[in-house]
Amino acid sequence: TNALLTSASGYIVEDPILLAGTQPATYGDVSARANNSAAISLTSGTATILTYDSERWDTDTIHSTASNTGRLTATTAGKYQITGHAEFASNINAGRRRLEILLNGATVISSQDCPFNTATPTDAVRCSITTHYNLAATDYVELRANQTASATLNVNVSANYSPEFEMVKAP
Repeated sequence: TNALLTSASGYIVEDPILLAGTQPATYGDVSARANNSAAISLTSGTATILTYDSERWDTDTIHSTASNTGRLTATTAGKYQITGHAEFASNINAGRRRLEILLNGATVISSQDCPFNTATPTDAVRCSITTHYNLAATDYVELRANQTASATLNVNVSANYSPEFEMVKAP
């Protein structure tokens, strides 16, 4: 917190100065990553908000495991990187697998169709989506999944990957 100043001629200035004030505890780390411990069933053609019952971390009260568990809420205004991951269960039907990030329950701010691999149709379809967006305090985002491959299709639980939703405030 203190600095030693020298003059152009090399003399040391004896009075220390304060370079920076105290930063908030979350300075440089306003982020959360939430995950779910169970598979989530998706009905064909019905967009579903994915929910999360656990957190890997939450440095700014961004996620709640008690209410509105599908939301990540900006408590600090700013630009955020928002990322979601889901693994759609294997199914031999091509159909669509899609992830979307919604702002405040209505506005799609990012959409990602996840390709079905016709060469290995029994493989699960893994999908990630990310975007940057300027959020006001109290704005919230949700990760929505949709599929048209089967009457029902799960978003699998896959350790450290699916389903997971995170956001981090850019400095």
